[in-house]
Amino acid sequence: MKKNILSVFLFTVFIFHSFCQSVSDFLFITDDGKITITGYSGSVRDIVIPRVINGLPVAAIGADAFTRRLLTTVVLPDTLVEVKDRAFSFNHLTSLTLPDSVTTLGYMAFSNNRLTNLILSESLSFIGMHAFSSNRLRDINFPDSLEYIGDRSFTRNFLTNVVIPGNVKNFNSYAFDRNVRISRK
Repeated sequence: MKKNILSVFLFTVFIFHSFCQSVSDFLFITDDGKITITGYSGSVRDIVIPRVINGLPVAAIGADAFTRRLLTTVVLPDTLVEVKDRAFSFNHLTSLTLPDSVTTLGYMAFSNNRLTNLILSESLSFIGMHAFSSNRLRDINFPDSLEYIGDRSFTRNFLTNVVIPGNVKNFNSYAFDRNVRISRK
């Protein structure tokens, strides 16, 4: 009987550890009372980024924090303000919703994934170069808050038409593939 209980216990621990993430899976630094996640040591591919670590809000995802982790799903917290360079590049993400707290996306932040569905933050003002390049996007709705779209941000997708908000001050046609029809609001 003890052997059966021990077997069930060990199996449960194995399953929990294999398919559930823990706050301890996230590497982070504290800066000015906020958390920046700098890495991930877990093996779970469908992750939920915590809102708070050690009582402090998670405000940024650091450069290369989740690069090449084979992630399939990520849920971002409503405390997040910035996603830095290459933070989620080279994964298998297919869908992404950026919470309305996000204002800045760095260089290649979500490049080389499999994104077909993207909902941008209503507060987003800056999209860095190559941020969403090499995905599978067919359409995109830009928020009126957007001011900057970096070069090649949306190249190598399946876009055919885009409408750029009037607030965008910095962008050029190199943000999209040559065949994309670009218009302004």
